Amino acid sequence: MSHKGSGVETLYLRRCEDFVWRDIGGEVVILNEEGTQVCLLNKTASSIWTLCDGTKALDEIAAQLCDRFDVSSAEALADVQEFADELVGAGLVVWSA
Repeated sequence: MSHKGSGVETLYLRRCEDFVWRDIGGEVVILNEEGTQVCLLNKTASSIWTLCDGTKALDEIAAQLCDRFDVSSAEALADVQEFADELVGAGLVVWSA
């Protein structure tokens, strides 16, 4: 969903403020306002989650995954897109301009 180029707005992923999260040993636990666990993310998903700060587009997040893990650019971008869709669908992150 990141769009760059001729007059098309670039979109960034931003974590929703309705959730609290903690990094515990490289894995992220996301809690709702009531303090109950929403989900536990593995290391790869945790890396993506922490980069969803509203300042990075999908390709930037994917590039950082390539630096952290032994994956190709295409594989990283596909993984980030798929996980981003899941996060947006679950209401944990939003697209912002």
